Amino acid sequence: MNRRTRYANLLRNPVAAALMKRQIVTDLRSLQTDAQLHALIGANDSKLIDNAGRLAYITADAARACKLPDTSPDMRIVAGMAHALADLANHHGDRYLHRLAIQSGLLACERLLAECSPWAIGTAALKVDELINSAAGLTLHDITQPKVTA
Repeated sequence: MNRRTRYANLLRNPVAAALMKRQIVTDLRSLQTDAQLHALIGANDSKLIDNAGRLAYITADAARACKLPDTSPDMRIVAGMAHALADLANHHGDRYLHRLAIQSGLLACERLLAECSPWAIGTAALKVDELINSAAGLTLHDITQPKVTA
């Protein structure tokens, strides 16, 4: 039995599917907690940028996969958080100037992720890992611009 067949059989198993959903939700909660802690009291800019940037991408990609409009106020707040993170990456030490934008973006992520399916969130998490490990890395454009599919 090849790997693809095993994976397909795993998804047909309701217990395995429930365990996978639970793992996705657990990992997401951990990422949200880390990002919120670093935004609130953290002094490590690179950790804040990493956690909040991952969460912004996962939120934007999952929301688009679930057909949530890019023009919604929460999606615009997430885009604003992405811009604040990009500015913070260029000017380390300015986290106090961007703290409110980042915190409101994290709250918008919570609201948007509540409307997304766990499968869309899991897929977005896999995509963000691929982007971060690619040569270009995760960019502001990846978060703020919708993907054009041909």
